[in-house]
Amino acid sequence: MRSGDEPVHARSPLRLRLALALTGLANGLAGVILFALLGSQPLTWAFAALCVVALINVAVVVHRIRQGPHYQPGPGIPPYRPLPSDRPAQEPHAPATPRTRHRRYLLMMGLCFTLVILAWGWIRFYSVAAAVAMSAAAALIPPFAAILSNVDSPILREDTDKDADDWRDRTPGA
Repeated sequence: MRSGDEPVHARSPLRLRLALALTGLANGLAGVILFALLGSQPLTWAFAALCVVALINVAVVVHRIRQGPHYQPGPGIPPYRPLPSDRPAQEPHAPATPRTRHRRYLLMMGLCFTLVILAWGWIRFYSVAAAVAMSAAAALIPPFAAILSNVDSPILREDTDKDADDWRDRTPGA
């Protein structure tokens, strides 16, 4: 059963999400207590950070639950039209030219290549750990290069003025 106009305005089962967040909070607290008793300070801090993230998630879910049934899927709650935005409409910025997108990609990939060359051509003589860290950082750059160079592509733009019910028109076989 569809619970909204997914994937544009998807709704999640908030009671299940609250139960999972509380489970994460309980596990985080158990980890803090266990590793504090064992005397492992780094793991105690890691589980304390997990507790903070889980507590923030619990607060967000409780806030969404208190907003009412409009934000919660269920058999008694039909699909809905999204609420109108309170923000004024913004003019879309012009998409980047292919030349700009190509330059952006080449710059990031050049940085990746430079990091690898520096890491294993020079830094490894001083610290192998630093060379490995630089290589790991370089390994993260290519996916971000692809994403950031295509983020304002004219191909990926959708017409945002269309009605919320026209998703069937864009879905093959619907």
